[in-house]
Amino acid sequence: MSSKKFSRNKQEKIDMIYKTFFNLILKQGYHKTSTNHVAKSAKISIGTIYKYFPKGKEDIIRKYFEESMETMLDRDDLINLNNDNIRDFLNHFILELFKNHEENKGYNLAFRSAIQSDNTLHNGHKEKIFNFFKDRAQKLRKTNKNFKEIPEERLIEVFIFIYNLINAILYHHLSIMELFDTDDKLIEYLSDLVVFSLKYLIKS
Repeated sequence: MSSKKFSRNKQEKIDMIYKTFFNLILKQGYHKTSTNHVAKSAKISIGTIYKYFPKGKEDIIRKYFEESMETMLDRDDLINLNNDNIRDFLNHFILELFKNHEENKGYNLAFRSAIQSDNTLHNGHKEKIFNFFKDRAQKLRKTNKNFKEIPEERLIEVFIFIYNLINAILYHHLSIMELFDTDDKLIEYLSDLVVFSLKYLIKS
């Protein structure tokens, strides 16, 4: 079997585990969903689940979040960030977040439900967000002269605030009530809001 085919089969299995796991959470809640339920519903062995997610369902939650975040904010994109291209950078980031919310609406609803129902997951999720943006802030301050003067702690706080703000608005728009006539208007508004928020929060 070629490495490319092996990689594809591996990803297909992981995607099936995600799909089954989050569908079960939507139906019966996080605490009533076990890896045995996932294996049975997905028609795979329990060993396959633990092969990719050694810590069970907590690992499924953690790795799903990490994969989602990695696709939306590449560390290398931050190196050349400046006042001239920040709008394009933010548009790309917001668009990727929007696509994630839209394409994985059920997954994200289940993910939200899971972390809200379990304190360990909730605290772990907050820690993951902090560490993710700490990594980006350190990279940005190290490689980008425009951000070297901003204290690391402040930059992390700003990133987390903006990330949570965007997610809250996207969630409301896609899951509760549309805020704009078109998605393009929403993304344009969010870009303006983030640019303003960056300038305001970094100066304050």
